[in-house]
Amino acid sequence: MEESMKLLIDLQACDTEIGSLQSRIAEGPLKIRDLEKRRVEMDEEYEETEKQLEGLKLERRGIDTDIETVESQIVKANTKLSNIKSNKEYKAALKEIDELTREKSKLEDKVIEFMEQLDVLSEQCRTKKEERERFHEEVSLEKEQLLQEMSTMEKVLQSLNRKRRKSSKKVSDGLLKRYDFIRGRKAGLALSAVFNGVCQACHMEIPPQKYNELIRGEKLLDCPNCHRIIYWGDNEQFRKKSAEA
Repeated sequence: MEESMKLLIDLQACDTEIGSLQSRIAEGPLKIRDLEKRRVEMDEEYEETEKQLEGLKLERRGIDTDIETVESQIVKANTKLSNIKSNKEYKAALKEIDELTREKSKLEDKVIEFMEQLDVLSEQCRTKKEERERFHEEVSLEKEQLLQEMSTMEKVLQSLNRKRRKSSKKVSDGLLKRYDFIRGRKAGLALSAVFNGVCQACHMEIPPQKYNELIRGEKLLDCPNCHRIIYWGDNEQFRKKSAEA
């Protein structure tokens, strides 16, 4: 029985490593997907700022065009003023020039506001562009590192699977089926050591009579609470195997 338990402890150690590696390998694509998502979000944020900047520039050009139009109207009004004969028409022309001048002043004030907004938005756009380029480089490096790590882990996993197949051949068919059955229903943990009469998997106390049977080591026993295969953790042979695992 002791030899069978040693084999099972070896097998569980191998399965634990395999499970851990599989989880880490599975995390790789998720991490890459998260990096790509963040990259896309940063691209969209930069593009939105750039779009706002271009929209503001377009509005500024529109105001410049409006100013040119008003200036042209002022020139025409001044030309018209020099040819007016009646006092009434002269006053009307002066009023028109005054209104056009006020309109031009308002438009010029708008230009100043737009220039300030353009300065702020241009700086934001420049900063976001630099952050975006820097993040793209970081994403590329991190993705490359993740892919290398995954490749290395895949090779280790293949080696462990070979080791697992080799180890499982040493276990009798019936015991292997029992082990795999329990492992499949107990989160990958089919065995549990018992120290001082307590199962280390479920932390429940083993009845004294069963604990004495466990110490004698005449047959394989299950924990009455979690139903995992248990072994006496204070046994030097098993403790050594557990430490190696």
